[in-house]
Amino acid sequence: MASKYHTTKDGRRAKKGLYYYMNRAKKRGTSKPGKGTVSDEALERSAKTAKKKKGGFKTPAWTRKEGKNPSGGLNAKGRRSAKKEGSNLKPPVSKGTNSRRVSFAARFAGMKGPMKNPDGSPTRKALALKKWGFGSVEAARKFAAKHKKKKEGGGFLEPPVENIFE
Repeated sequence: MASKYHTTKDGRRAKKGLYYYMNRAKKRGTSKPGKGTVSDEALERSAKTAKKKKGGFKTPAWTRKEGKNPSGGLNAKGRRSAKKEGSNLKPPVSKGTNSRRVSFAARFAGMKGPMKNPDGSPTRKALALKKWGFGSVEAARKFAAKHKKKKEGGGFLEPPVENIFE
């Protein structure tokens, strides 16, 4: 089966679309004479699906450097751009036993990967842990184990109940 993506001239992978197929037909010489350009209807259809900003096509700020906080996590601009896409992110909690902080510690306690990049700078994982008030994965693990609430009863993994009718 053919791939839905192609490699552009500048090395990026992009989804095949109107211009990809139009240019492919031109290169092959199979485009109809006088019909080498895109129709007005096709341009209107493609304009509806494109997310165009003032400075051209841009990815959300939370995926770019300007939306990330240099000391870890996202800055306010990054959180705003993520909210536009349906997320509801809040700033990190660096002190106390807030349930969000316990949840973060539990998630990051199991995260694999180095704490430093090959050049010696801290990874985004290390920066996030620091931002939430943890010096290491081990510190997060201990905090989560200490403050995690134990669920009472229920669940299909609970041991069977003794048979009272025997």
